[in-house]
Amino acid sequence: MRKKSILMSKIPAALGLVALVLTVVLCNVPRVQAALKVDMQEKGTLALRLPEDESSMATDMARITGADGTANGELNVHAWKVADMQDTGKYELSEAFGGLGAESGAWREMGLSEDGWKNLSEAAVALVYELDQEGNPVGEPRIPATYERAIHVGEDGKLAEPETFTGMDLGLYLIMVDRADSPKYTYTFSPVIVSLPWSVHQYDETSQDDAWQYRREAFLKPAQAPRYGSIRIVKTLTEHNVSQGDVTFVFDVVARESAEPDAKIVYSNVVSLTFSGTGTKEAVLEHIPAGAVVTVTEVYSGANCEVTLSDDGSKTVTAEGDPIAFAFENAYDEEAKNGYGVENRFRYDTERNTYQWTTDRQDMAGAGADEAQAGE
Repeated sequence: MRKKSILMSKIPAALGLVALVLTVVLCNVPRVQAALKVDMQEKGTLALRLPEDESSMATDMARITGADGTANGELNVHAWKVADMQDTGKYELSEAFGGLGAESGAWREMGLSEDGWKNLSEAAVALVYELDQEGNPVGEPRIPATYERAIHVGEDGKLAEPETFTGMDLGLYLIMVDRADSPKYTYTFSPVIVSLPWSVHQYDETSQDDAWQYRREAFLKPAQAPRYGSIRIVKTLTEHNVSQGDVTFVFDVVARESAEPDAKIVYSNVVSLTFSGTGTKEAVLEHIPAGAVVTVTEVYSGANCEVTLSDDGSKTVTAEGDPIAFAFENAYDEEAKNGYGVENRFRYDTERNTYQWTTDRQDMAGAGADEAQAGE
């Protein structure tokens, strides 16, 4: 998912409209700034944190895999300086972000509302990246990041390197984290705007605390979406008596959250393959939760056939690479039996998160549909 977007789903198509909205927001909030002068000799320190109320999510992030496929909990963080800080506590847009188009006076003091900060971050991201129709960044950034580095999530679900950025020039920053994948989930992160230095009075004008602070903490805003994989059932018929007609083989597919026998079932379906002669056929089942443990059982071996190879052991579904394969083989066994095959079909309904039975082949062509066949 694809899931919750790194940005809001609707970003103004024209940057000029974004700039106009941003200017209106900034010009209509109270002018607020700390009374003390900013020490321009100081450097800023930014410590990033994960939400403490999302412990299970944070723990899973420790399983995020790197480019080599091993779990390292690595998050790649980028910081762009949107505006420079002046000793008066006012801001001046940096050259790269001059395209935001806000009047310089609107940047002098930051008394932004929650919507104002959101508009600001979205407008900045729209300058840095090309955006798809859903407002998601695509491709490489058009503006090089001012700072960037990798940080790591520990087994306890906490960032192992809290002092993420040190020695930062003073200013207003856009912070973004790259999409990351664990075996079961994909993580995206909302953009964050932070000021270095900052004062309590910037965010709460009723506060009397107007001292500039050069170290700050900022919480990342992750969104979690499940990943999916697929399996491939490969059937080989080595011998066949043509006089017996077509022969159908039926497989029962069950996926559980774990290898425990009483674990929750997260996927259940049946699929059939029909042969009119010897050879190999296969069926692919998709949209199976990654990390699920799948068992495929041949529940009907066709008339006049015997099983010579049965790959009915449990296997774990992965979201990368080729589908997990299950191989089965049958041969003609000379016994005179009567048998037949019929088809039932199931369509995966992404909105209901369930499979719907249907006999309409055309109905199987819908977006997000996974097809399976059931035989008797």
